[in-house]
Amino acid sequence: MTLRLLGVGATFATAVVAAALAVLGFIHGDTTLWIVQSQTPLLSLVAGVTWLASPFLAIVALLATAVAFWGISRGRPADAALVAAFALSMVLVLIAQSVALFFLAWEAMSLTSVFLVAAHHERRGVRRAAFTYLMVAQTGALCVLASLTLLAVHAGDSSFQSIQQHAAKLSPGLRDVAFTLALIGFGSKAGALPLHFWLPRAHPVAPANASALLSGAMLKVAIYGLFLVAFQLAAPGTTSWGVAVIIVGTVSAVVGVLYALVDHDLKRLLAYHSIENIGIILIGMGVALVARSEGNLVLAGLAMTAALFHSINHGLFKALLFLGAGAVADIAGTVDLERLGGLSSRLVWTAPLFLIGCAAITGLPPFNGFASEWLTFQALVHGISTSARIVNLVLLGSLAGLALTGGLAAACFVKVYGIAFLGSTRHPDPRPIVRERFDASAFSLALLAGMCILLGIAPMLAVSPLSAIAAAVLGAAPLLPPTLPILPASLVVLPLAGGAFALVLGASRKIRSVPTWTCGSPVTAAAQYTATAFTKPLRTIFGFILKPERQLRVDGGQPRWFPTRILYRTQSRYLVDEVARRFAASTLRFARHSRAVQSGSLRLYIAYAVVAVVVAVMVAR
Repeated sequence: MTLRLLGVGATFATAVVAAALAVLGFIHGDTTLWIVQSQTPLLSLVAGVTWLASPFLAIVALLATAVAFWGISRGRPADAALVAAFALSMVLVLIAQSVALFFLAWEAMSLTSVFLVAAHHERRGVRRAAFTYLMVAQTGALCVLASLTLLAVHAGDSSFQSIQQHAAKLSPGLRDVAFTLALIGFGSKAGALPLHFWLPRAHPVAPANASALLSGAMLKVAIYGLFLVAFQLAAPGTTSWGVAVIIVGTVSAVVGVLYALVDHDLKRLLAYHSIENIGIILIGMGVALVARSEGNLVLAGLAMTAALFHSINHGLFKALLFLGAGAVADIAGTVDLERLGGLSSRLVWTAPLFLIGCAAITGLPPFNGFASEWLTFQALVHGISTSARIVNLVLLGSLAGLALTGGLAAACFVKVYGIAFLGSTRHPDPRPIVRERFDASAFSLALLAGMCILLGIAPMLAVSPLSAIAAAVLGAAPLLPPTLPILPASLVVLPLAGGAFALVLGASRKIRSVPTWTCGSPVTAAAQYTATAFTKPLRTIFGFILKPERQLRVDGGQPRWFPTRILYRTQSRYLVDEVARRFAASTLRFARHSRAVQSGSLRLYIAYAVVAVVVAVMVAR
């Protein structure tokens, strides 16, 4: 209990410090906190707050507060202490204003997060996930260090202020190399494709409170690093930078949501949606880079505001969903959707709050996800009308990808909530049903859900300060759509009015209710929709991208969908399965190719008969 209280108290203290620094950065702008000089200029330690870091400090403050409340009644005591250290390391990254301090804080953040991922290290699958994450994290850290060192050597000083002052004198080649290394290093940490593979392995095996900070805050710290290099330390960028970021963001958004759609492990599904939302943030960042390179600072401000706003929103609703998944795991003992059902009768507080998170992440009004995605759509539309032809094609493709992402995300979370919380329990628990009480963990979910609603109904509470931050970074006031504050309210009125009309009409007509018909068989929990059946039509439509042929349990872990090809281990215990699989695959492949022979054409059948007669005559002779 003492260790838990110490961890929770340290997390609260970190949240207070992060909030104070965020306010200081927004009010006073760039402010130096302290400097530790070194005989070697590249090893000097400089700390301070900036306009750009303030919204990310606010994210850490909000999520650390919610996670601290959640940890009062849930989770392991040791995890609470590690969570506090993890949150503090992220604050250090955000206030670092020199290469040496930034890299030291970055490594501290990576190592503490590795310990959180490996919390249940007694499981082999957890150890493999932690090793994969550590490998990617260190590779990305080397790229980040190389990028910052190149910029510092050119400036002759390691402080970010000096690097930014000498950024305009960078040669085009050195500028491109520094940005490319930063994109690889920070992009791998953020979970952008194609370096995303560690994220759906690491986040699901971590404790729920760690997953909330990993996905909700740490990924945004990586986004901050990319913002820092692209808009300050290596600025001004070229149009090709923005085009590359838009392409990476669009592919990440579409592929991330498709992977989530076919996955039925709740926490891994949420991790894939982190890849999707990082893609949306990168789209806004890419449009800002393109607009800035073309001199359209108003559009650049709008796109940057959209990216910053979605960073905050994603942190809120993703932390809400991961903490809700932790409550599901505690009461049901699993996060496998195929084994869940009817949880709304037991999780009386988590269920409605989790539903708010589902609506927010799918971009439905009047929740915060809609407001930031609407700003991103507007930035894309304005960019299409002002950019060159080739850039317009990229923006059009991104616009289509963003629209597709929203529709697939809605389908995915209809599956999640409908399968897990509605219906009947699929595996009855002999223990007596205990309804959830409103405790500290439920309060943390309510806090995050309230923020999702508040920033959806009144988005200008965040958009106004974020637009001021974008103006300070870019040097121009961004364009803000005047309809944004009232647009979500006007859209939500129509479906609510339609639903009310349907209820009144149904009550007046005295609609009768009858038992569910299951072809004469008894109605059981097995007759309910499964997650696999729900996504079958979409898996068929997008089979050319993802082909989830079957599920396989590896090392006793949760089942995973293996896209395109199924990877198997070659150990002796899997040898029989491997031989059987190869034989079955060869047979099915031969059968698929043989179907071309049977085309249903009468003329072709007659031709077969003629050929058979000719062959028979020749053999008989």
